[in-house]
Amino acid sequence: MRELTKEDKLFYLGRSFFTLDGLWMILTEEESNWEIALKIDTIVWIRLLKTIFRRLKRYLGIKSSTLQDLLQILTFRWTIEGWNYEIIKNELNEIIVEVKTCPYKAAMERNPERHDKIPLICRDMCMPFYKEIVHEFNPDININRDQFQGLGDPLCHFKFSAQGKLNLSTEELEVRELTLEDKLFYFEHHFLTLDGLWMVETENELGFDKALKIDILVWQKLYQIIFRRLIKYLKIQEKNLQNLMEILIFCFTAEGYEYKVIKNDSEEAILLVTLCPYMAGMDRNPERHDKMESICKDMCVPFFLPAIEEYNSNIKLVRKRFIGAGDEICDFHFILNEK
Repeated sequence: MRELTKEDKLFYLGRSFFTLDGLWMILTEEESNWEIALKIDTIVWIRLLKTIFRRLKRYLGIKSSTLQDLLQILTFRWTIEGWNYEIIKNELNEIIVEVKTCPYKAAMERNPERHDKIPLICRDMCMPFYKEIVHEFNPDININRDQFQGLGDPLCHFKFSAQGKLNLSTEELEVRELTLEDKLFYFEHHFLTLDGLWMVETENELGFDKALKIDILVWQKLYQIIFRRLIKYLKIQEKNLQNLMEILIFCFTAEGYEYKVIKNDSEEAILLVTLCPYMAGMDRNPERHDKMESICKDMCVPFFLPAIEEYNSNIKLVRKRFIGAGDEICDFHFILNEK
């Protein structure tokens, strides 16, 4: 089995981050309605951005909360997520960010069924949560927005101002060049956080049973998409059991599982998980302890089934042990049943 590189992990987590968020939004809407899904999405992203701000302040060694600090954090996030923007200082002592491409709007434009939702997302979600996170970062920083691509304007404008004169040079407004490690830090730390926030906020709004159902659907569809991506990325030609293990190990390694492969041949494979990052996250939160067994058994078992069925319907997965239910390991036992 190949050892994953940083480029491999970034490919996996960077692509999956946006897909995961989109699936949660779409499937929550299908299981409830647009208004509820948008409400949950807004809460999730307000909480996520506040978490991102805290983590990036530590990561970047930022000790204050100036406008320059705010711009450093925002541009770090925007650059990594693929925003295309320009920073300008005008004669009114304002910092203007002109956004030419928003990756979230671009993703919705690629899906004809979501075109009518673009202005709603822009008006009801993007507008309020930037205002809230900027105010929390520093209430003396003002943000004004008067152009929105989602509402038909050619650009999105973010106008920032603060009390006192801004003595920022052109060099200080330049965005630092981000490294592979920067990008990997961002997605490694926020992929699991994004999923956890969607689960918690959906449960708060719709109840645990409905949230669990949506979570299962999200991850079933996500792994189907991931398997298709990895088949291309790994240049897999034959959909046999050993290549399935290569895909699964790629997934587990990128997501932060610890595991050992006990058997891996053409007819049978056994993988034992010794640490599950999702159970570890719940274990750190006492309020989620009573949900661990249900999530582990009811959710994790069906996660992979549609993806495996699509990959090769002759491969069967058997599960008997679960960390969330008190076992020391989770077992993944694959058997090839040739018809």
